[in-house]
Amino acid sequence: MKLFSKLYLVILILVTVALSFTEYFIINVSFNSALNTQVDSSLKQHQLIKYAIQSDMLSAIQTGNEDILEVATEAANSTADVMATDIMLLQEDGQMLYRTANVPHPLPEDGITNSQISYITVKTDDRYYLEMNSILNQADLSCRIVTLTDITYIYNNVQSMSRQCAAVFLVIIAISATIAVVFSKFLTQPIKNLTQAGEAFSSGDYSSRVNITSKDEIGELGAVYNNMAKTIEDKINELELAVKQREDFTAAFAHELKTPMTSIIGYADTLYQKDLSEEDARNAAGFIVNEGMRLESLSFKLLELMTLSKNDFLLEEVQMSDFLKDIEETIKPAAAKINVRTFFDYVDGYCKIEIDLFKTLVLNLIDNAMKSGSPDVAVLSGVKDNKYMIAIVDHGRGIPAEELKRVTEAFYMVDKARSRKEHGAGLGLALCDKIAQIHGSRLDIRSAEGEGTAIRIVLEKLEDEDDEE
Repeated sequence: MKLFSKLYLVILILVTVALSFTEYFIINVSFNSALNTQVDSSLKQHQLIKYAIQSDMLSAIQTGNEDILEVATEAANSTADVMATDIMLLQEDGQMLYRTANVPHPLPEDGITNSQISYITVKTDDRYYLEMNSILNQADLSCRIVTLTDITYIYNNVQSMSRQCAAVFLVIIAISATIAVVFSKFLTQPIKNLTQAGEAFSSGDYSSRVNITSKDEIGELGAVYNNMAKTIEDKINELELAVKQREDFTAAFAHELKTPMTSIIGYADTLYQKDLSEEDARNAAGFIVNEGMRLESLSFKLLELMTLSKNDFLLEEVQMSDFLKDIEETIKPAAAKINVRTFFDYVDGYCKIEIDLFKTLVLNLIDNAMKSGSPDVAVLSGVKDNKYMIAIVDHGRGIPAEELKRVTEAFYMVDKARSRKEHGAGLGLALCDKIAQIHGSRLDIRSAEGEGTAIRIVLEKLEDEDDEE
């Protein structure tokens, strides 16, 4: 049975039981209250009738009237007229002395005691009566006094109330059934949505999410599912990206090897099989050397990548302003050779770095900036919130927005023709990113095509002696 059906049935059963019990309680209380009120009234009336008959009998005895039975009968008759009630007067042997015309006869004999008034409820011809019984002992006469009160109206009222309650019961049950359907649907719809989202997710729609509309336990469950789905989707995307990167790496590596090897074999075969002029032979040898240098660069870069992934490096404290001055001295000849202006901004601050690796990182980024077609390259530094920042800024050709996420992948080249011409293999930024990770940082690359590129590296700044003072 589905949760919707369970909720619906439970709500309907609870409402039915509660309403039935409430109506039964109300009807029962009302009936007992009305009956008890009538019993109290009838008891008082019976006592007055008994007292009136007994008074007349005492008066008769005192006046010397010896016909007690006749006196009792007349007293009962006059009292019945005065009080407008139904009275029966019976001798001890059951002989009827007096009864009003409206009193049904015979009546039950139950409930008669000598010490107190007793009462019972009797039914005759679809009428209900409250019968009061008591024993009157006066002189040598002992008789039974019976008074009857018609209480049919109480039962009629109860029946009328029962019919009204039944009508109200049916209306409330109908309303409750409708509300139960809406309420059950309201409670189970988020679960149904969650189930549908889970089925869609299991079918491959990893973007499937549930819309959270409440802050209760079901809403929390939906939030947990969304977080779980997002985490799984991210992991799947990462795995898909990793697979694609591996495929791209394999394809690029094979291509990078195939192209120079084909050229080397071709020119070597030409040198071997043909008689070439000195100039043609020199040109062929030049192509072989050029492609050999590219293979050598590729092998060195791959070796560095493998080494960086497997080794732990010792980081030492270095004054970064001195480090950047050394970088400036190193880069000046290459910048002057290609007519690129350089600008360095030194800010003091100690950081922990592996000098050779970090120098490779910064030099590689500056070299890329100088090859971007920019007329100038700036190397800036600054300190903020115990962070030491180095930024390499150029105004060259820039990187397209769709390429930014992949520029640090191995063998990925934005401008493949230019990279190969300059003996590049697309491993420079991959090495730089790996070195930055070793130093607890990442390459923050911001670029606009045709406007230039800025790459920032953030390091933890150490407290120097001046800071401690």
